[in-house]
Amino acid sequence: MLITHFAHRLANWGLMATSYGFTVLIFVVVLSTLYQFSSLSTADSSSSYRSLLAVQRSSNRIPRCNEMGSRSKCSLNPKCKWCRSEALDDMCFSESEAWRLPHQVFTCDS
Repeated sequence: MLITHFAHRLANWGLMATSYGFTVLIFVVVLSTLYQFSSLSTADSSSSYRSLLAVQRSSNRIPRCNEMGSRSKCSLNPKCKWCRSEALDDMCFSESEAWRLPHQVFTCDS
């Protein structure tokens, strides 16, 4: 009788442990889902904030060398060089890009 009583308690404890484990599993899944939704909303708001900052900065930024379409604008920026070519269009390049251009094709201002 003692053995059956012990076996009955052990079976009840197994059910409780299984029920407890299932409850913990559900709790973890709910928490992780809530965390993912909260991190997504934070990422969306920070990215929109960053894009607003980029728009504000873009009005004050110096144009890139490859965005300058004339020799006069290119020569105003000391980091840019105007390069001429008989085969291709004349263009404004950064100093490092101008240095890498093939000298047989491009002639760049000093």
